[in-house]
Amino acid sequence: MDRRILLASIAMLAAAPALAQSGGNQTTMQPGAASGSAAGARMSQANGQMSQADMQHMQQTMQLGMTALETSRIAQQKAQNAELKQFAQFEVQEQTTLSEVLRSMMEPAATAATGASSGQASGNAGSGAMQMDAQSRGMIQKLQDIETGAEFDRQYLQGQIQVHQNLLQAQEQYLQSNPQNREHMNIAKMARTQIREHIALLQDMQQKMR
Repeated sequence: MDRRILLASIAMLAAAPALAQSGGNQTTMQPGAASGSAAGARMSQANGQMSQADMQHMQQTMQLGMTALETSRIAQQKAQNAELKQFAQFEVQEQTTLSEVLRSMMEPAATAATGASSGQASGNAGSGAMQMDAQSRGMIQKLQDIETGAEFDRQYLQGQIQVHQNLLQAQEQYLQSNPQNREHMNIAKMARTQIREHIALLQDMQQKMR
């Protein structure tokens, strides 16, 4: 899948719920509401509250995506291999877009679910999703400490394969949970396709660099 098509498709999916909200309908559709289906009706009645599986998937994807994003920002400056540097540039663009999309879906859902106390809950959900674990922080620190050269390229490449495998697992687990949120499910499917392509590309580069 062309990266530009993926970014445009994700942006369009994110915009769909907002367009529905501003379309003049008396019944406001919240992000994740599946129009014309029983699941959509139930979610609308629940003011767009997302399921635990939806929220967990978004938090996992955002957390892992932040690791891929931050390490790729370092690689933009330090990667020596031209193909790897180009990958890092595209990865920064994709992870930034995906993070913005998931945030736009998560924050209104948290607001609807918590009512008057939504501001604090939403903020906590957002900040929690962006907290990296010790392994991710260690990966970033290691790349910051390594000098530009072949060793940096190897470490960045191996880290990206690991993060993308974890991202793929998160999409697979979510899609196997019988999700009812149509927009969210479609984003997970597109992300899964792109992640698989990234893993294949990264593994191919790894073979070339050995």
